[in-house]
Amino acid sequence: MRSKLILGLVLSLLSVTALADAAAPAAAASPDQVVQQTAKEVFETVNSKKAELQKDPQQLYGIVSKILLPRFDFALSSQLVLGQAWRTATAEQRKAFQDAFFNYLTHSYADALVKGNYSERNVKVEPYRPGNEPDRATVKTQVQLSGSQPVEVDYVLRNESGQWKAFDVIIEGISYVHSYHDQFSPEIQKSGLDELIKRLNTSKAPNAVPAPATK
Repeated sequence: MRSKLILGLVLSLLSVTALADAAAPAAAASPDQVVQQTAKEVFETVNSKKAELQKDPQQLYGIVSKILLPRFDFALSSQLVLGQAWRTATAEQRKAFQDAFFNYLTHSYADALVKGNYSERNVKVEPYRPGNEPDRATVKTQVQLSGSQPVEVDYVLRNESGQWKAFDVIIEGISYVHSYHDQFSPEIQKSGLDELIKRLNTSKAPNAVPAPATK
């Protein structure tokens, strides 16, 4: 079950956060169009040079980082993950956590992506239905993994200055934001935020890419 969730998160995070070099079309697209277009873009990018990326993980991390940066709202996501700890943290601690968390996720999921055999055909995107909040959107999809039933994946996005950015991914009813909040909170209470940041940093590859500036 855990491996299925991890692979589902790989596909969901990366397929909703690509088009780094096409910001204008993405900004004009509806949330479901963004998901559909970016799924195709990211899988074609990785699959076209998979052998090279398997030999050079650092290049893989750089590509994934470039894809994630413009399309994922890590500032908001980090705030939600830390909760109360974010409100009491210094500006330096917030930035340090955001960098560490960004690279922890990037490096944790990039390897699974390049080792798999995925394409946009793995992602079935349902038509987007607007809700009551014009600046919030949930896009429902199904991710087909080899040898298993489809995984239900919801992308939660917000519209910021005309551009949709994801800040949470819900896999089979499990929110990644809530999951990491529940995982990190006891650790922060026991050892402090700085110790959590140190632990996350030990899990990332060298020459990590800084996360976006904290708002």
